[in-house]
Order: sequence, then structure tokens, then C-alpha cells
Amino acid sequence: MKRKWKGVFWGCMGVVFLAVGICFLTKLTAPRNGYDKYKEFVDESDMYDVLFFGNSHMANAVYPMELWHNYGVASYNRACFGAPLPVTYWVMMDALDYAQPDMVVVDCYSIGKEEKAGADGMMHAAMDGMPLNRRKIRMIQDLLDDPKDRLEYYWNFAVYHDRWWDLDQEDFERRDNLQKGAQIAFEVVSPQEMAPKPAELVETEKVGAVYLRQIIEECQKRDIDILLTYLPFPATEDAWQEALLAEQIAGEYGVPYINFLDKQVVDLETDCSDKDSHLNGSGGRKVTEYIGEYIGKHYVIADHRGEEMYAGWDEDYRCYMDYKFENMKHMETLEKYLAMLADPAFSCCIYVDGNAAIWQQNERYLPLFDNVADGRTEKLEEAAASGKDYFLVVDNGTGKVQEGIGGERLFAVEEKGGADVQITVMNRQDGRILDEKSFGNGLKLYTE
Repeated sequence: MKRKWKGVFWGCMGVVFLAVGICFLTKLTAPRNGYDKYKEFVDESDMYDVLFFGNSHMANAVYPMELWHNYGVASYNRACFGAPLPVTYWVMMDALDYAQPDMVVVDCYSIGKEEKAGADGMMHAAMDGMPLNRRKIRMIQDLLDDPKDRLEYYWNFAVYHDRWWDLDQEDFERRDNLQKGAQIAFEVVSPQEMAPKPAELVETEKVGAVYLRQIIEECQKRDIDILLTYLPFPATEDAWQEALLAEQIAGEYGVPYINFLDKQVVDLETDCSDKDSHLNGSGGRKVTEYIGEYIGKHYVIADHRGEEMYAGWDEDYRCYMDYKFENMKHMETLEKYLAMLADPAFSCCIYVDGNAAIWQQNERYLPLFDNVADGRTEKLEEAAASGKDYFLVVDNGTGKVQEGIGGERLFAVEEKGGADVQITVMNRQDGRILDEKSFGNGLKLYTE
């Protein structure tokens, strides 16, 4: 009898060890980004006053660390790439199982879509980090009609087991999300032409609108303030229809709505990371600043700067700035560098040689230079037209901008044959030099 119970015991232990091993392998072989982002959110879920939801438009456009530094707002960006509004609804419901925010901001892109689920890879990014509980099971069953399509979301080892041979050191390490769920895009791309605003709404409600209504009603039921947005990008006629439909629904429920397609918050010529959809870091900072000001004027959201409980957020911001500095240092094209430089955290000195190729590409590059100075250049076009040397000093510590052309040399410049553009970047707080770059032939990184 004793031997029998001993056999049962070790049999049970074998099952336990097998289950633990399978769980370990399942998590190990899955891409880390979903797990790490989810874990960070859950670990500090009691600290967030504002949560952001949507798809990649939101992930690329609103930066919680900027809101923290400028306004003391403790927030997290739970946007998921490729997530239509039905997915966003369930992601929000999961988030509200952990957090009790004062405010939720939801972007309404895809309100005119009929599909519930996004692409497989995007769905996994949204769901893989979630534990398999009643909420996740309901989410899977609601979004996926065919039971055969659900298995890989209940147990994603079926999808990722082939990654075993591609594992590297990073798969064994937790990577902190320095951007609190957001993701800065570094590309700079000329946009497609934006469609004109239609005279009237002709869009009929589809599944996306149904779930937007559920999102609003859930927030109102919980006494959570909700703000709806339609974030800026080179919109098509269909996108304009979505924006108007979101405005109509917001009006029905009496909730605030910001249609960025109607506002001059970004400059699409300098602020797009692709031609038809997403903002880069320059555009995202402008949207974040606009939303920060809007929240400050219309809502009562605590400023936690200086509070002991939030002391770690100051260190998080320093790490976030280091992340931006490091990315700037590795930029090898003038376009990307100027887009990163259009940031109030930096001051800079810029010199453009009068014979630079940039003066033959005015339509592309002059807006990028003007963007660095926040639209306060007066002599830039004159320098371009005359082919003279151009000097620009942007001091974001004092808010001053200085320009010089030809013999109006504002600072000493080292003569570098073949270097068309020379840039020195400083920390606006203390004037410390962070980086020095020269760009030469083809406006690529210049090396002597």
C-alpha cells in the first residue's frame, strides 16, 4: 500500500514538473515584447491615472514619459499594433481588471471596419502577455468565431515552438519598456496627399462602432472620464468618414472628442514615419504636448512630481532620455537626425555650407530645419535662394532662436571638405554637449 501511494506521489510530481516545464518553454519561445510590456503595466497598475488605448497610431503618437516630465501625469500606453476596436475593447477590459484610472483616452481609427480580429501576429502581441483566465477566454471566444482558430491563443506554444532554434540571450532577459508602452518611430517619409474633408457623413455603422459604444458605456458605468481621438495621418476619404462617425457617436454620449485631422497640430511633411499611416517622434511629441495641455485644461488629473511614491518615475525619465540620446547618436541620415532634433529637450547649433546639396532639395529639407526651430526661422529661405552659408542656434533652455547667413557667423566652424552640414547637440538643461555630427555627400553621415 505504501509503495502504491509513493508511486502516485511521484506520478503527480512528474505531471507537475512536466506542466511547469511546458509553461516555461511556452513563455521562453514567445517573443518578449508582449510579455514585458504587459508585466510592467501590471506591476505598477496602481500608479496610473491615465490609460491610452488604440492601435499603432496611438502607440506611435502619445508618449507617457513626456507627459510625466511636462505635467506630472502618470500614464501608460496600452495601444496594440494592428488592433481594431473590438480588440481594443477587450484590452481595455483586461487593463481595468488591474488599474483604476481616472481617465481613459481611446483612438477611434478602424471604427468603420467590419472585422473583429486583427492579423495573427498582431493578435498575439495583444494577448500573449495576458494570463489564461476567464477574461482572456471570453476575449478569444468573442473575437474568433471558428474554434479551430482559437487554440493558438489559448496555448501559443503551438505557434512559437519553432523559435527554439532562434533563441538568444535577450530571450532570457527582461527588457524594461522605457517608453511606458509607447514606441517612437524614427523614420521620416514624405506623405501621400491627404484627402479633402467630406461635406457630410455617409459612413454606416459597422462592428467597430458597436465596440466603441461598449467602450464608452463601460467607462461611464465605472465613472472613468473618457476622451476620444482620431489621431493625425495622411487620411483617405474612408478615414475622414471614420473621423466624422466617431464625432457623431461622441456627441450622442456627450463625451469629448479631438479630431486631429481637423487641426494643424502636426506638419505631415516632417512628422510622418511612413507615407500613409503613422507619425514619427517629431509628430508624436507634438500630439503628446497637445493632449497634455488638453488634459490640464479640461480634467483634474494629479501632478505626482515630487511625490515619494513616484520617485522612480524621475529615474525612468532619465533612462528614457538616454534611450533617445543613444538613438540620435546612431542616426546616419540627415532626415532622421533632424526629426530627432526637433525636441525641446535638446538645444543645437547647425551650420550649412553655402555649396551644400541641401539647397538643391529645398522642398524636402527646409521644412525639417524649420521644424527644429519650431517654425521660427526667418532667414532660412534667403540662405537657400542665395546659396550662402547658414547658421542656426536653437536654445531651448531660454527659448531663443538665432540665425545668420553669409558673413554672419554665430559660432566657429571647423573646415571639413565634403561636410555639407555640421550639427552640435546640447542638453538644454545644462548646455552639456551630447553629440556632434557632420553630413556630407548625399546628406549621409560624413566621415573623414
